[in-house]
Amino acid sequence: MSADVFTIDPQWAVQAPHLRCILKRALALQATQNVWSGTEHINNAVEMAYGNQLPGSGRWELTRSQLHTLKIAIEWRRVKRVSSDKKTAADILKHWTAIEYEVLAAYAVANEAGLHWI
Repeated sequence: MSADVFTIDPQWAVQAPHLRCILKRALALQATQNVWSGTEHINNAVEMAYGNQLPGSGRWELTRSQLHTLKIAIEWRRVKRVSSDKKTAADILKHWTAIEYEVLAAYAVANEAGLHWI
C-alpha cells in the first residue's frame, strides 16, 4: 500500500451510507453553499458518493485528497445537523459519529506525516 493511501475499517453497516449521504447532500447544495472550493474535491465527492470507494462492507482505502474531501463534507454537515439529530436513533447516531471521527483521525495522521494540502 502506498504511503499516500489510508485505510479505514468501518464497523457498522450504517457508516458507508451515512458518508455517501453527506457527500450527496453537499453535492446537491454545492452551487448555493460552496461546500468545496475546488473541482478536485467535487470530483472526489462524486466518485465516493456514487462509485465504489465507500463500500458497505470491508475496508476503505482512501487517498489524502479523498480524506480531505470527506473532512470538509463532515464539518459542513455537522454545522447543519444539530436539529436533525433529534430525529435519529441514539445507536445510529453513535455509529455515524464514530465513522466521522475515524475519517477525521485519518486526516490528522496524514497531516502529521507531513502530507499537507495546498
